[in-house]
Amino acid sequence: MDIRGIWKVKEMRLPSPDGELVFTPGNLPDDEQFEEFGRIMQCRTEFADDGSLNTLMFVPEEMKAEAAEHGVVVREDGYAVIESTTWKEENGKFYYDTKTEGEVFGEKVDPFAEIPVTTDGCLVYSYGTILLERA
Repeated sequence: MDIRGIWKVKEMRLPSPDGELVFTPGNLPDDEQFEEFGRIMQCRTEFADDGSLNTLMFVPEEMKAEAAEHGVVVREDGYAVIESTTWKEENGKFYYDTKTEGEVFGEKVDPFAEIPVTTDGCLVYSYGTILLERA
């Protein structure tokens, strides 16, 4: 499987005292505490050919000038990179750099976390909390 390209959020999975909560772009809670999830679900995830893993946010036409004033580069597709890390493929599995640092029992922590692929071709991302599908 080739994961290069643009992916969108299919669903978010969050643990809660009552069990796992599952949100989709069409099924977002109105509760203010979940407001950030709506923004996350509007983002796209790009697995670039150069090994970059970019989180993209759409910038509406009327906001492009203001974004440029703040140094934001808006791509031709209307998206701006708001976060970037790296990804890699090893032995048919995919991994991304979580940028986690430190040691456990005197051993350096591997900052790369696996991105499992589901049987229907979706990606399980962000420690299992985000399910991505091709955009």
